[in-house]
Amino acid sequence: MHITKKVLAVAGIAAASALILAGCSSTPAATGGSATPATGTPIVVSGISSLSVFPEAPQAAQAVFDAYNAAGGFNGHPITYTVYDDKIDPAVTATAAKDALAAGSVAMVGSSSLLECGVNYKTWQDNDVVSFQGTGVDPFCFATPNIAPANNGPFFDIYATAWNAVKIDGAKKACVLAATADPATKLAYEQTFKDFEKATGTKFAYIDDTVAYGADYTAAVTNMLGKGCDAAILGGVGPDVTGMISAMTAQGSTIPVYVQTSCYYPDFAAGVASYGGKVSVPAEFAPMDDPANADFLALMKEKNVTASSFAQGGYLAAKDFISALERTTGDVTAKSVMAAATSQTEADTSGMRGNPWIFGPGISHQANAATYRVDIAPGSSAWTSVGPWLLGDTMKWVNTVIPAS
Repeated sequence: MHITKKVLAVAGIAAASALILAGCSSTPAATGGSATPATGTPIVVSGISSLSVFPEAPQAAQAVFDAYNAAGGFNGHPITYTVYDDKIDPAVTATAAKDALAAGSVAMVGSSSLLECGVNYKTWQDNDVVSFQGTGVDPFCFATPNIAPANNGPFFDIYATAWNAVKIDGAKKACVLAATADPATKLAYEQTFKDFEKATGTKFAYIDDTVAYGADYTAAVTNMLGKGCDAAILGGVGPDVTGMISAMTAQGSTIPVYVQTSCYYPDFAAGVASYGGKVSVPAEFAPMDDPANADFLALMKEKNVTASSFAQGGYLAAKDFISALERTTGDVTAKSVMAAATSQTEADTSGMRGNPWIFGPGISHQANAATYRVDIAPGSSAWTSVGPWLLGDTMKWVNTVIPAS
């Protein structure tokens, strides 16, 4: 599926946006509109993603917008979507935000980046722009007022991962190996581990959060296994965790492994089939075999998008934006979309989510606070749904805050 990565002609889009301000008042239409494809003045939205890591989230958001536009869009106005690749570079990320604003974007949708929130959260606040994050990663995604991720993020996720290992499966010497991309994420992980130990009255046998994405994990795995671990909690995206598990396999380990939802996709399961122990993930959305995913899976198949947890987040972020768009009053602008998002009172209760999701008011947003356990049996190459839904309140979860530097 094609996603625009380059900036569209700023002057042309800005002019189009000006027309929207004058001519696209928001008489709400049912999602999907009429059967006639939308051909009016476009409504401009953007996303900023680390495309080398999270390609599926913006692809899924684009798929939702394509279907919405084909069915009539918003009162005949299509949504145009530009995705900027931040290349995991803070300077590129900041420039992308400026370009998105110059293009007349009324909202950010489906962004999925290792560092975008931390770089741009103040920009969104200063310009009254809301971000429906597809895959929130750094702590600023969950602790600032203008950003509401569809996913539950790596901190809630690794907390639930540890809960499955320690509280559900009874590990006594759980060890943690977590890849981090920036100092704020590392600090937020460390606070999460402290919160978990306090809430459960347990101690991790070993924690290493110093390794980087894309590293050779052999030495780190050797150090971890040398601590006598009876369970390994691995933090990172799929390719990195695959590397960690490969190193564990090479060293003859068969202890159960607990990974984050970023690993929940078919190729990951196939990639760790040779491991001799169980692999478990707390999925952030309904497992793929749940009927609640039927429309999502059909659309992903139609648009040739990998049906991963990242794709679920991008899909839902786009749906959340459309819901806010259809609640706007007056002209469609960044401010009117922000008002619709922050005044939301009726939560989305999609079966793809484990708890009702709402943007709403507030200085921070951890709307997704639920996971569903899915496992890979030793020697298997497929995920098996285990469940049940595990909620933040059950685990004494404490919401992520901006870490002190």
